[in-house]
Amino acid sequence: MEDNDKNKRIQSIEVGFSILRIFAEKKMPLTLSEISQATNLHKSQIYRYLNSFIQLGVLLRDDSENPKWYLGTELISLGSAAFDSLDVAKQAEPHLAEIRNELNETVALSIWRDRGPFFLRYEKSNKIINVGIDTGSYIPIFTATGKVFRAFLPEEMTNRLYELEVVSPGKISVAEYDQNIERIRSIGLSTTESSLVSGTAAISSPIFFPDMKLAGALTVVGLYGQHDISPDSRSAKLLQEKCNIISKQLGFKGKIEFDNLNKTLA
Repeated sequence: MEDNDKNKRIQSIEVGFSILRIFAEKKMPLTLSEISQATNLHKSQIYRYLNSFIQLGVLLRDDSENPKWYLGTELISLGSAAFDSLDVAKQAEPHLAEIRNELNETVALSIWRDRGPFFLRYEKSNKIINVGIDTGSYIPIFTATGKVFRAFLPEEMTNRLYELEVVSPGKISVAEYDQNIERIRSIGLSTTESSLVSGTAAISSPIFFPDMKLAGALTVVGLYGQHDISPDSRSAKLLQEKCNIISKQLGFKGKIEFDNLNKTLA
């Protein structure tokens, strides 16, 4: 029954949207003849749509001898609402709770800010001993979360932190770190043990915008020896599943192919 319902469409809405799309593509006011030519629709048919769009504030019309129509202010309101709905935190928040409930581990959302990876939201596990994550804090680039940003952001954005936190201190093997970044690009998962807080194990995965730009990362953190962070673990599978869902909610289409992405970032 649902499949049949999905095939039921209102043709007039689709026609109207095809007219609006022409304005978006041309990026300029258009005459009736230009709209007709671009849509292959009869002028009389188009005219009825244009009148309705004017009444709704979706299109505006000038009063010249050969009138032209252009996009109206109502679309700004609609576009603003759509943009707000793409907010990473808004899309990720319900998934944070679902991951926490299913794994009973602490899970956090991070984004990139001017000074580096930044914890924006988190859901704490219900365990007696809990892992401390501070919302509003910056995360080093050698952590599971930080390595996601090193792997999937343009390198020039993270080079300063890379030099400051990986190369200069000399506590981490730069060669091993760089190899780890390549692996993260290939499989879409980053892990660390006791990197930021002693006795912890963390696993992180990226969230993408439609253009394959990094939107953020989800990270699950648990106690070392209790939290399985292997690539085929329950945490890894659930994390990538949720990151894929959030990416699609942000407008990403298709399946994220990490090996292909690795080639474009290399």
